[in-house]
Amino acid sequence: MPESSHAAPTAGPLVTIERCRGRLWALCYRLTGSRTDADDLAQEAIARAIERAAQLTDAAAVEGWLFRIATTVCLDHLRRRARVRRVTDLVDPLDLGVMADPAAPDPLTAMIRREDLRFAVVVALQALSPRQRAVLVLHDVCDRPLAEVAEALDSNPNAAKALLHRARAALGRARHRSDLDPVADAAVVERFARAIETHAVEDLAALCTEDVWGVVDGGGIIRVATRPSVGRRAVARRFANALRRLGTARIACTVRQLNGEPAVLVRLPDLDGMPFATVHLETRGGAVQAIRVVRDPEKLAPFGPHKTSSPGRADPAGSG
Repeated sequence: MPESSHAAPTAGPLVTIERCRGRLWALCYRLTGSRTDADDLAQEAIARAIERAAQLTDAAAVEGWLFRIATTVCLDHLRRRARVRRVTDLVDPLDLGVMADPAAPDPLTAMIRREDLRFAVVVALQALSPRQRAVLVLHDVCDRPLAEVAEALDSNPNAAKALLHRARAALGRARHRSDLDPVADAAVVERFARAIETHAVEDLAALCTEDVWGVVDGGGIIRVATRPSVGRRAVARRFANALRRLGTARIACTVRQLNGEPAVLVRLPDLDGMPFATVHLETRGGAVQAIRVVRDPEKLAPFGPHKTSSPGRADPAGSG
């Protein structure tokens, strides 16, 4: 057989590629907000890297090279998809499992704790342009030098620096406020879960700040409000309406580590324990400041069996 025109990749780059698999997946998740897209795009980036590994001459540069490939793959995907996100569009919640355990020795655990995968942050990133997301994640989260980030974006350091400044400002606007707890207050999340479970709307309202706001993502499958609820009374009314539609159905709430912080997984035991929602809170001063509720059955799929309604069809608490 004739010799291949490409030399076989050495073991060094292949080892580094495998070692970076989790970081590449996390980069793709931040840029897309989707587990499925992250799976596909990270795998595509790894396949491209393996195919080109023999061409790599600087072993010390493998990690940056991998991030450039993954960034290109993601930006190409986002350009092809090019859609306008609605205010109710959230992202896929992540059950990090053992990765959220501080005692776990897995090196990926340290990466998850050090790098920001919090739900509200990943949601806010989706409000930025793809290039703004890329420069912000590569530089501020993945600690890549600005020159390397510029190369990944086919730009120059000065332009990348200006883009980074705009991206930080845009992320600040998307995050609404900066005086929030770095991680949701576990005690507040627990009390909020019990209030949902016991239909205690007054207790739920008492946990919220006066200017609390909330949004629900139905994925175009579950009918939900198309605008956020703003203020304690509006949020309480929205929850009261949703709970009233459930009637006497039992609600079971579990506080789980989702995206590296406590969140509420809501199930309906009388309906085969199907996942009904995940509730992600941002807290400040022992109270709830923001509420993001995922009702989209596709986003809830990893948490157990679910029933998918026809598009536009209301379910028992569909306008919550």
